[in-house]
This record gives sequence, C-alpha cells and structure tokens, in this order.
Amino acid sequence: MTTSPKSNGANLDRVFAGRLLARPGRGPVQYAVSIGIAGDRIEDVSDGVSSSDHFIGGAGSLVLPALANAHDHGRGLRPIAYGAEDQPLEAWLPATYTHPPVDPYLVAGVAFSRMALGGFGSAVHCHLSRPPDIMISDAEAVARAAADVGLRIAFVVPMRDRHRMAYAKDELVLAALDPADREDVLANWVRDLAPIDEQIACVDEIAARFNTEMFQVQYGPVGVEFCSDEMLEKIAQAAQSSGRRIHMHLQETKYQRQWADGAFPKGIIHHLDQIGLLTPGLTVAHGVWLRPAECEILAERGVILSVNTSSNLRLRSGIAPVADLVKAGVELAFGLDAASIDDDDDGLREMRLTQLLHAGAGFDEVLSPATMFDAAMVTGPRAVTGRDDFGVIAPGRPADLIITDFDAMAADLIDGLCQEETVFLSRAKAQLIEAVIVAGRCIVKDRNVTGFDLAAASKELKAQAAGHGDELRALRPLLKRYQQGLKNFYLSGGHIKQP
Repeated sequence: MTTSPKSNGANLDRVFAGRLLARPGRGPVQYAVSIGIAGDRIEDVSDGVSSSDHFIGGAGSLVLPALANAHDHGRGLRPIAYGAEDQPLEAWLPATYTHPPVDPYLVAGVAFSRMALGGFGSAVHCHLSRPPDIMISDAEAVARAAADVGLRIAFVVPMRDRHRMAYAKDELVLAALDPADREDVLANWVRDLAPIDEQIACVDEIAARFNTEMFQVQYGPVGVEFCSDEMLEKIAQAAQSSGRRIHMHLQETKYQRQWADGAFPKGIIHHLDQIGLLTPGLTVAHGVWLRPAECEILAERGVILSVNTSSNLRLRSGIAPVADLVKAGVELAFGLDAASIDDDDDGLREMRLTQLLHAGAGFDEVLSPATMFDAAMVTGPRAVTGRDDFGVIAPGRPADLIITDFDAMAADLIDGLCQEETVFLSRAKAQLIEAVIVAGRCIVKDRNVTGFDLAAASKELKAQAAGHGDELRALRPLLKRYQQGLKNFYLSGGHIKQP
C-alpha cells in the first residue's frame, strides 16, 4: 500500500481507494475509486486515480466507513494497571473506584487515541462518577482531548441517587461486612450523592459550555439499580425538553436480573416504558439478561442497544441474547466498554469476535455480516451523535473513513475467490489500519495519531499513576475483604426482595 508523503490532516482533499466498500454488507465493492473531501463532508466519488497532490490511500487499500464505539468509559489507564483484575462486575467495580488521581486530559487523550488507532471515528464516553463541580472540570479536559485526537464524542454524565455499594440499601450491604471494616469501607468507597435537580443542572451546564457538533453531551443514568423512579422520570423529562440523548446500562449481570425481578413484579422494561424512558433517544448497554418479550418492547420503542462482547466475557456477565434482539428488530450497535478482549481497543477484532460469537449455530443465520456492519457503522454513530447519515461513503455524507491495508490481509489469497467483506471480517485488525479520517481530518496516518503524542502521554500517565502505588498497595487488603463481603452478599441473596 502506498501513501502520499504530502498528505496530512491540514490539506487532505482526496482519498484513493484501491477497493471501496461504500456501504459494507449492502453494496458491491468498487475498484480504483477516488473520493473527494470538502470540509467535513464527502464531495464526490469517482472512478480513477486522483490527480491531487494532497491525497491518501493507494492501490492496495480497502476503504470503509469508520466504526463507532457505542459504549465505553475512556479508561486511558487500564483497570489492570492499578490492580483491578477481571472478575464479576459486582466485585470488579469497587476496584475500579481506586483509580488513582491523574490528569483527566491524559486519561481521555490516551483512551481516544487508542480508539482512533482501533478504527473508531466516534465513541460514547461514559465518564467516571464525580461531584458536579469536578465533573464540569473533567468535561473541559475530555473535550480538549477529544478535539486534539479528533474523535466525535458523546460525553455521558453519570447520574445516580441511591444504592452506593450494591443493588440494595447501603445499610443492608454494610451489615454483611466485617464490623471492623465498615467504617473504612465507608470512608474509601461511599460518597455523598448530589440532589437529582443538581445532577440534571450539571448535565445542562456541561452542554452549555462544551457542546459542539463533535462533542455532544448526554444524560447518563448509571442503571435502574442506582436510580430512583423520581430520577429516571426527571431525566426522561429533561431529555424530551432539551433534545439530548440518554445512555444507560441495562441488565448486564444475573444479579441485576434477580434484583429487577424482585423490584418490578410487572417487569423492568414495562416499568421503564411507563416512566417514559424508552424512546429512540435512548441507548442501553449490555442487555445480557433481557428476555424475548422485553426485546420486543425495546424494538417497538426504537431503543438502540450496544452489544459489548469482550467486556461481558471478561467480567463474567454472560452472552447477550443477540438472536432474540435481532428477531425482535432491536437496532444494534457495539461497544468496547473499555475492556476489549486483548485490552488494546481494536475495533476490528471486536467486530470479528462479536460476529463469530453470534453468527448462529449450524445453518442458522443470526448476526449476519450486513447486520454487524450496520451496527458498527450506521447505528453506532447514531448512538453518539443522534444523526442517521453515517455508514455510507457518498457525496454529502460525513467524511468519516478508515483506510486499511488490504494487500496485507489478502497476501496469500487466490484472486477472485473471496469477497472483500469476507476477508475484512476474517482478518482485519488495528495493525492493518493505515489511516483514519474523521470529519474530513486525517486523525491517524501511517498508524500514528496525528494530533496527540500518545507515546509521551502514556509515559506521563503511567508515571502519575505509579506515584500512588504505595497507597494503592496499602488499600488492597481492605479492598479484597470488601470484595469478599460483596460476593457473600450476592450469593446469600441480599439483593433480592429487599424490605
């Protein structure tokens, strides 16, 4: 594959595609195609080699629309780096709350750079829980990092007003812990929660300060387990009034399913529907423990569901009922949840894993390649932006593209025997991404992020985190006892049929 040495993010105006999948899964491959870019849009798509001096691509390339990461937490500092090793979600979360205090700009910049290198042009970033004043400061840093890297970002403000320790009242969870540890657990893991109206006002303030076409703010009720009906109702009303999207975790683990069945005798999805939360403006993440009838309601209401395959495997949450979701007609997206299978944010590998896991047994066809491409390139970007014009390379569409090294993917293939889509889904990986273009800007070129020094930022981030090593090591014995207490609490059914 050849790339013009004159091409860069500042003056790029054409892409030359040796092979073009303008609508992956829905249209034929095109050969030797020149794509014109004007501003943030595609200007033209024409046959033949470009005569421009400012082009990127080459005869050995395969060009497709960029991917969207429809559910993530922007963990530039990976959890395992500070001792939060994979385990069931309910015990894993307290370990993630020991995240050392480091520069939020570095955290976001490193995370977004890895996503860009993994083929993503846009992402839903669910930020870590913070008090409103710190949340606003963090939002500024994240917005700055997003602009430097060049990703389209949905900044989801986490919101909760109850159940700070588990899917139960705090006092019930504390009672399950060793009395000698209760005060220390409270001091290290339990924080006051701002009033509902103050949290909603925080979202509106962040949107007023930082919302742009490339950085959009969303309401983020963390999950039904952590949000009262009053909070969910007020969020639904605020979203309707403001036009902002909502992003929420839903039915991720079996313990959430058990809790929901006890808390909502008529069904959790029916309950959310009655509140008015289920609309096309809602994206839910995971859905691992949804039932067929619940999938049908989500489909009827136009809710987007992000499938997070690697995360669900790593945190032992289970395997999403994609067959039921597809049968019901739920619009699917997919996300890394900051926990890709190899901890490398490779969107192409995540596509392959998801498609293989859910393709169906024998001659069943559940998750077809076309549906997988739509999830990654059409529905996913809508979860980020609310727009429906992504996923097609055509005049007037957003100039969000990935340029991959097809020659490397197909080095041993006999010509004419495998379709390009098949080769891509079978072999594509981040290392074969030559360039990523977002809104007409080349944000990855020659496998390097153009607007952010990833190597230097990663080094500085590690140094800042390592500076807190002593306190993290000192806290670890208490963390382990707390996690064991939570395990005992859930196994004893303390989260079910609460008073």
